[in-house]
Amino acid sequence: MIKSGLIRVRTVAPIGRRRFTQGLAALGGLAAAGLPARRARAATDITFLGWQGYDEGLLVDDFLKQNDITLNTTYIGNNDEIITKLTSGGIGQIDIVTPYMGYVPLMAAAGLIDPIDESLVPNLAQVVQPFRDDANIIVDGVRYAVPFTWGSAPMMYDPAVTGGPPESWADLLKPEYKGKVGMMDDPIGNIMLAAIIATDAPIATRLSPAQLDQAIDYLIKLKTEHARLLAVSWGDLADALSRGDVVITFSGWETIKKFCADQGKLIEYTYPKEGTFAWLDNYCIAKNAPHREIDHALANKIIDVPAQLKIGDEFIQGIVNAEAIAKLTVSRTLYPYDNLAAFGDKAKFYAFPPLEPDGTHAPYQDWLDAYQRFKSA
Repeated sequence: MIKSGLIRVRTVAPIGRRRFTQGLAALGGLAAAGLPARRARAATDITFLGWQGYDEGLLVDDFLKQNDITLNTTYIGNNDEIITKLTSGGIGQIDIVTPYMGYVPLMAAAGLIDPIDESLVPNLAQVVQPFRDDANIIVDGVRYAVPFTWGSAPMMYDPAVTGGPPESWADLLKPEYKGKVGMMDDPIGNIMLAAIIATDAPIATRLSPAQLDQAIDYLIKLKTEHARLLAVSWGDLADALSRGDVVITFSGWETIKKFCADQGKLIEYTYPKEGTFAWLDNYCIAKNAPHREIDHALANKIIDVPAQLKIGDEFIQGIVNAEAIAKLTVSRTLYPYDNLAAFGDKAKFYAFPPLEPDGTHAPYQDWLDAYQRFKSA
């Protein structure tokens, strides 16, 4: 994982149904969960388990000091570490976790996170749609997450080469872009996008075995016949675009436009007509969290204006607070804030692939196994 501030490789890392089931059965102490020992001090120690930088928005003023709160942070390298640590002694010890929205229904069903008391998070009223009430974070009418940052997978392109925004993902296969296509090494993201492009599946994470094969076949064709780069970080992809080695991408991230601009290169992005996927990261309160009232206050704080401005303008990620969006400077034009309703039509929030076979859809472990066929091609 490559990180700079909040910046990281946007992947949903492997968990698999076997590991998930084992994790739910695992028992152990706080040390086994890889969490810091609690400090003997007067301040309230809040145990924070999430991506590096996702605590930074809490530090923009004296809120923690004024409320005598100490953050004990453990940073993750992928989403499934949250499940592993919660089920290895973390329940009852961990306060805040920051999963991608696709994990929220799984964690709620497994009893790993508690419902959010919306009366304790008044800033939710400032969270714009489609983020506030995404179906992945409200399960059976109950809210389990407070969304605070987002992004999607548009097509990045060099307008000096393409002459304008490509209309379709099919443009990746044009002869003039052969050997000039960039890709990310992102198992779930790549398969989701390939499913949108190359299959007739109505939901990109609910694929039959045949549709999964079609998606992998498409990825292999793209990689072996057209791609120049399978990047392991967004920085690598931005560098390739800035050098001109890559002129168009399969998947992307709005923020790459800023990365390239910092290197003196104009790169734009577009949402092709077939659509793409989006991601939404959240504050969740772990099951039996020891400081629920404070945890709610922190969830409220991360979607307050100062925290959101830091996330948006300093770390260049999408934000959700309407008042903060209006005050953005550096990143205001990097994301489609002026028409988020239309964005929701172009970039969908998809639920996680099924963990267990259901007789119709390929489970997550099959996705991981199939992706290895792509990697080895």
